Amino acid sequence: MAAAPQPDDQPALALGTQADDIAQPLSSEDFIRALNFPETAEDEAGFASLRRALKNRASAQLIQAAQDVLTLLSQDGIYMDDLIPDRARPEIWRQFGQGVRGRSIAALGGIRDRSSLALASGRMKQDPIFRDAAHHFLRLFDKTFARFEGDASDEDIARLAETRTARAFRLLGRVAGTFH
Repeated sequence: MAAAPQPDDQPALALGTQADDIAQPLSSEDFIRALNFPETAEDEAGFASLRRALKNRASAQLIQAAQDVLTLLSQDGIYMDDLIPDRARPEIWRQFGQGVRGRSIAALGGIRDRSSLALASGRMKQDPIFRDAAHHFLRLFDKTFARFEGDASDEDIARLAETRTARAFRLLGRVAGTFH
């Protein structure tokens, strides 16, 4: 005799539904704040945004990749807070998000710190672990930004462009030749 089916404590999800599909959407504010990482150990709002962003699969992947490259860059004394990139208009970022490459998005490569560029370039050529981490990060940034750009305001894009993650993208993208 077969046992009577027991009611599930959790309702069954429709086929093909992923946990990400039912998760709370991440606000632009939390996403941008998380990509800049908490400012200090006391930055409670920054840590709260980071925790929320880490619950979102796509942003968590980008944050982890950004942490990896920021750690590797710091080993050479390259810190994103020290870089002051040229500003790129939101419409140039939007073109990048929509798949445009080459000279029309060259302004995104606006990192001019020669020392940081030389150190990152040398490390990219000589260190396969760094090179793999950098390319993984660049791919994730590209993919994640393409999704973000569609719903983002120009102000959101401008604020994202000032994050440590975006500065790392601009530095490594320039070294990798993304903006030629």
